[in-house]
Amino acid sequence: MVAFLLKTIVKKTLPLVLVFILFTSFTPGVYSDINFDRAYPCIQYDKNKISEGTVKYLFSFFNKLDRFLDDRSGKVNIVHIGDSHIQADYLSSEARALFQETFGNGGRGFVFPFKVAQTNNPVNYDQNYSGRWDFCKATQSDDDCIYGINGITLNTTDIRARMSVFPVNNKRSDQSFNKVKFFYARDNESFLPVFTNDWDRSFYFDEQPVGEGFSEVFFNRPQDTLNLSFVKSFDDQKRFRLYGFSLENNEPGLLYHAIGLNGAFTKSFNKSPVFVNHLKALEPDLVIVSLGTNDNFLPESRFCPFCIKDNLRMLLDNIRESRPGVAILFCTPGDIFLRNGSHNSNCESIIKIIFELAEEYNCAVWNFNEIMGGNYSIKCWYRQELARSDYVHYTKKGYQLQGQLLYRAIMDAYERRFN
Repeated sequence: MVAFLLKTIVKKTLPLVLVFILFTSFTPGVYSDINFDRAYPCIQYDKNKISEGTVKYLFSFFNKLDRFLDDRSGKVNIVHIGDSHIQADYLSSEARALFQETFGNGGRGFVFPFKVAQTNNPVNYDQNYSGRWDFCKATQSDDDCIYGINGITLNTTDIRARMSVFPVNNKRSDQSFNKVKFFYARDNESFLPVFTNDWDRSFYFDEQPVGEGFSEVFFNRPQDTLNLSFVKSFDDQKRFRLYGFSLENNEPGLLYHAIGLNGAFTKSFNKSPVFVNHLKALEPDLVIVSLGTNDNFLPESRFCPFCIKDNLRMLLDNIRESRPGVAILFCTPGDIFLRNGSHNSNCESIIKIIFELAEEYNCAVWNFNEIMGGNYSIKCWYRQELARSDYVHYTKKGYQLQGQLLYRAIMDAYERRFN
C-alpha cells in the first residue's frame, strides 16, 4: 500500500515545472515533507497549508480516510461548492483526479447538463438533447423556480424531450457507471423518467425512491452513456424538473462532487429548498466552500460584509443540518481587480469574515489569497499565463495548479496531525 501511494503521487501528480520531493508513508506517525521549487514567482509555496489552528477541524475527514485505507470498502465523498471557478470544473477536475489516483475511483460524481441550460459545461462530460427545455438559475430573479443543489434547474413540458449525458474520454480514470443518484421533482405532476440503451437488448434498470426529490437508479451492467426519456401515464403528469445526477460505480473509492454555478454569490445556494436533502444524499465527508468572489466584485459602496456573513452563516447551518459533524473547509477568494481596473480592497474584509466564521463553526481554512501571493498577485498570475485578462478568472493551467495546491495542502495536513 505504501509503495502504491508513493508511486502514484510522485509519478502522476508531479507537474513538470516543479521540483518536488516527497517522503511519505500515509501511516500514522510519519510526516509528509513537501518541498517546492518556486517555479512561479508570485506563489508562496511555503504557505500552501491549511491555516494554523484550523487543521483539527478536518480530523473527522482524516479519520474517514484512515478507515478507508484500512479496509478499502465503501466511498469517501468530497463536495466542493462554488461559483464559476467550480462550474468550469478545471480546478475540481484536477483535485478529483489526484484524490482518486490516491484513494481509488468511486465514480464521476455530481453532474448537471449545463449545455442544455445554455451555459458552459465542464469539458470532461457532454450532452445531446432534443425537445423543448427551459431553465432557471439562483443568480437570476425567479421566485417561482425551485432550484436544485447547485442553484440551477432544467424544466420541460414536452413529453418527447430527450437527453443523453456521457463522460468524455478520460485517460486518467474509467468514467463508466452502474449506479446513479437521480435528483428530480418526483411528484404526481412529473413525467415518469425512463433510461434506455439501444445498443444492449439485455439492458435494464431499477429505480428506488430514497427521499424527497431523490432516488437511486441501478443498472444491470456498467454504462458509458445515460439516456433519459419520459412516459406519461396520467393526465396530471404535465412536466419534468431535473436537478442533476451523480454518476457512481460499485468500486471502493473517492467521489469528488463539483457543485458550481456561474455568478454565484454567498446567498445563491440558500435559495434552494432542496439543498439540505440533496447534500445529505451525497453523504459528504468533507464539504469545501469556495465562495465570495462575486460578493467581492462590487464597488465599495455596494459591498455588504454583514450580508455576506449572514449568507455564509445560513449556508453553514444548512450544511451541518444535512450532515451533523461533517468537516468543512473554507477556500478564501483569490486576488481580483474590479471592472474599472482598480485593485479590489474588499477581499480583506471577506477573508476576515471567513476566519471569524471558521472559529464560530469549527471549520478549517485554506487561505488561497495568501498562497497565490496576496494583494496585486493576480497581475503576476496573468503575466505567468495562469490568469485571464479580466483579472478574475484563471486559465486552464492556473485552475489545474490550484487543484494541485489544494490537494497537497489537504494531504500535507493529513500527515502533519501525527507530528
